[in-house]
Amino acid sequence: MVERKVRVVKRHRKIRFGISFRNFSQRFTMREVRDILIAWLILSLTFAYAIYVDTGAKLSAFILILTASFIAIACGFIMHELMHKFKAQEYGYDAAFRLWPFGILLAVITSLFGFVFAAPGATYFEPDPREPILDPQGFVKRYGDISLAGPKINLIFGGIFLVLFLIALIFMPVSVITYTLLSITGIAGYINFFLAAFNLLPILPLDGAKVFNWDKEKWAIYFGVSVLMTALVIIGIIPMLSFVP
Repeated sequence: MVERKVRVVKRHRKIRFGISFRNFSQRFTMREVRDILIAWLILSLTFAYAIYVDTGAKLSAFILILTASFIAIACGFIMHELMHKFKAQEYGYDAAFRLWPFGILLAVITSLFGFVFAAPGATYFEPDPREPILDPQGFVKRYGDISLAGPKINLIFGGIFLVLFLIALIFMPVSVITYTLLSITGIAGYINFFLAAFNLLPILPLDGAKVFNWDKEKWAIYFGVSVLMTALVIIGIIPMLSFVP
């Protein structure tokens, strides 16, 4: 999820895309790193519990589900927020992730019912407040493009995990290693498809509302694909959750 703050920015500085550990402290504050790690931990636990409840898995399988959840959230949540940040920086904005305590509480509460309200925080960027007035169409495009960057990476990771899942399912011999790989890639793929679909709902403050406002056709394509893939997993046509012990 991405939000904007209103602040006068006198000078925009172009920042290269990517992570450079040489100037890590200039790109990430300690508060931002702390917020990301807390959100990663809470989302991993809540998704693991929700999947455990939904699938009726054995208690002994919870560690495997939790492992898959940590992997999925590392890709699906951390990279989702970092893509918002990097895309905003490409446009010259300052950007940082901030934890949303109420969103954390909602994630914990909803997970008890087998569903996760996955909005533990948002990446905030700071445009010049004159932008929406002086360049309204350009600002809507930039805002929409920044918002789409997160769900787009979720679909990419969902597709990668799906390919790995199918390779294991079709080509690997029956074994404990194969079964474990099927469980982890299946859970990780499902979580990424779900995060894409959830974040693309056209409801503020979710990403989908900004993408919808910018380009309805592009929103419909990404939202349609993410909902379709999530639904195919849930109803079992794509059996990514069938190997949860």
